[in-house]
Amino acid sequence: MNYGAIWKSDWFISVIISVLFIAAYTSDFSLLRKMELNAYDLAIQTNSHPPGGNIVLLNAIAKDQNQLQSLIAESVQKLSDAGARFIAIDTLFSEPDANGTNQPNRLSRAVKLSGNTLMPMFFDSGSSSNSSSIALPNYVRRATLKQINLLDVNATPLPAMNLRYPYRELTEAAAGLGHMTIVDDPDGIVRSEPLIIEYAGQYFPSMSLALAAKVQNIPLDDLRINLGVDIELGAANIIIDTRARIFPPFYSGIDNSFPTYTLQDLLSGKISDHLFKNKIVLINSGQESGNRFSTPLKSGVSRSEFSAHVLESILNEEFVKRPAWATLGELLLLLLVAFYMTFILPRIPIRAAITLLIVLFILIMAAGLFLLTSQLIWIQTVTAALLLSFGHMAYALKQYLTIKDHHHSFESNPDETNKMLGLSFQSQNMLEKAFEKFLICPLDESMLPVLYDLALAFERKRQYGEAVNVYQHISKFNASYKDIQARLISANSAKDTVSNADSSIGLSTILKSGGTSPTLGRYEIVSELGKGAMGTVYLGRDPKINRQVAIKTMALSQEFEADELEEIKERFFHEAEIAGMLNHPNIVTIFDAGDEHDLAYIAMEYLNGIDLVPYTKKGKLLPLVTILKISAKVAEALQYAHDHGVIHRDIKPANIMILKNKTVKVTDFGIAHINDSSKTKAGVVLGTPSYMSPEQLSGKTLDGRSDLFSLGVMLYELACGERPFRAESISKLMYKIAKEPHISVLKHKPEIPASVAILIDQLLSKKVDLRIPTASETLARIQQCLREIGKQEKGQ
Repeated sequence: MNYGAIWKSDWFISVIISVLFIAAYTSDFSLLRKMELNAYDLAIQTNSHPPGGNIVLLNAIAKDQNQLQSLIAESVQKLSDAGARFIAIDTLFSEPDANGTNQPNRLSRAVKLSGNTLMPMFFDSGSSSNSSSIALPNYVRRATLKQINLLDVNATPLPAMNLRYPYRELTEAAAGLGHMTIVDDPDGIVRSEPLIIEYAGQYFPSMSLALAAKVQNIPLDDLRINLGVDIELGAANIIIDTRARIFPPFYSGIDNSFPTYTLQDLLSGKISDHLFKNKIVLINSGQESGNRFSTPLKSGVSRSEFSAHVLESILNEEFVKRPAWATLGELLLLLLVAFYMTFILPRIPIRAAITLLIVLFILIMAAGLFLLTSQLIWIQTVTAALLLSFGHMAYALKQYLTIKDHHHSFESNPDETNKMLGLSFQSQNMLEKAFEKFLICPLDESMLPVLYDLALAFERKRQYGEAVNVYQHISKFNASYKDIQARLISANSAKDTVSNADSSIGLSTILKSGGTSPTLGRYEIVSELGKGAMGTVYLGRDPKINRQVAIKTMALSQEFEADELEEIKERFFHEAEIAGMLNHPNIVTIFDAGDEHDLAYIAMEYLNGIDLVPYTKKGKLLPLVTILKISAKVAEALQYAHDHGVIHRDIKPANIMILKNKTVKVTDFGIAHINDSSKTKAGVVLGTPSYMSPEQLSGKTLDGRSDLFSLGVMLYELACGERPFRAESISKLMYKIAKEPHISVLKHKPEIPASVAILIDQLLSKKVDLRIPTASETLARIQQCLREIGKQEKGQ
């Protein structure tokens, strides 16, 4: 065996580099770990999570503990009078202030009278052998969690050595206790909070978890802790890791993450008491050293502000997850990259390899970024991207060192050079240029399979005329090669049947024939999913990453006059580009757009679910609470789009999808705008008039309020099974929408709450200025309706 040849081979170099990277990954190599964390921080900073507006921070500035207790006591009383929902204090007071020796302590009295103030406790991390024998006073034990279930044998909540809590009178006066222990990562950044800490055989909640339970009106004894899996907080499931930690997505506002004031502003009347009504107020003293931390979002974050991020995360059920399969998936990704470098990379031309490196590197990093920003799933992809880069660099270096040995052979064999150039063009879908190069090469046995593959590629692109030319070229050398005679007949027939003006029909015809799978751009067409107003939707596959996509096609040349076709194409791609920039969990993701033979297409996220159309029929209506929750998600998506300058223009039940995991998705962003043209060949109004706003029907300039009118129509129909405007013809329907008032939803379904009926009426206001102005305000109104319904159900 020639061992010298082995170590010089391409596959041996790839194997060595792959083994080194996989070993570094499994051993949690510090440099790789730091780079993964940096990528995580970047994704957190990139993603936009605005706070909900229910949490307010107050900073206290005092010269000593006595003054601080006095300030906080007065503030608690004022916040309680102002209607604050809950108050949390992050300062540990181990003894009453000096003024309280001869009279009841003022802070304890204020906390007790408020009935809604939580006090902090603090732990020192680490375990002690005799911690289980420590006797805790009853007024501290009342803050412990009772329902603890070990569902993962590897789950080990953070253990603690020491417990510090407020003096007895203050602890007994508090409405609850929660720890505010901050634990940072090895690089000094705080990314998570331990929702549970184990001390003396007892389990204590964090302040954010205790507050969340209070907000949900759930006693601590009813919290079910499934260690290593989740925390059951009423109907919510809070995902935790094996250390009982939660990773918040972090929230960012215009200036601060949360509204922030000082106690002095509150007490002096500089700010209105109304700002604190029904709010959760976290008071940060800033007195203790080490009370500022660095997070992925920013540095200098206080304990209270960090707790606010975690509390917001729990209440919104938004948290970064590391699925059980994450480690296995990351290892599998490394193995796939190793397989690619060992067996595929050596077979690719150098220039194509460089292009493929860039594409794969971007895809790997983008996949990790996409999962983290849109799904809040943390999959570490930096290591795989680095392995790919180092593997390509090693391969390129080896090729550079050996290329001189092969240079002369390429110069002396131009036919081989043309063949390689043709294959390179074909790999880039430049099929005509590939055929030009192949025609220069001598026609022999070695060229037949190359030409045959090229003819099949032309067929997949529906370029049947070019495929016929290739088959005829093959016939000059061997007329009986494989099945080229049958394919000549088939390609000639397809060439006559499928014209540029009938591309969409051609795709469906090829699919039904069961022959060569057609393609659009780089996508393989798998099957037909359905037909829409302007085209057909197909299930496609991206062969580069083996991802299923939905491909919506639009035969623009069929719908629009030739003199405006270029303008329509330009508008189509512009709208698709804008819609592609929308990154929201409730908006379908657009991956790509293109055109081929006047057949424009958009490749988007494939949704495994059902639209809302079946639920608009009487007898199949959804519960009102479910309808409102779906509408709330649609409002969130619309506000995000409106903030980015995008108006949907076609909100209707058919464009709202409910996935199997209950996620709500709004589809067709960026498509409805194409329907605005008045020069369609059909000469009719495109879109869905039943859901259009009066200003949309009249051709006026639109803003986000037009989408809100459509949302109101959809909410009306989902609630009662009838549309607010019905007529025998489109012209009469358009007149009713523009001029006649709608019938109250209560006429169809009297049991609908008045608040919901009022909301629908305001959304359906014909005058734009009288309509609810923004989607965010609509969302707030929907949430108010849900709260009122919830109160009514509890009252029953």
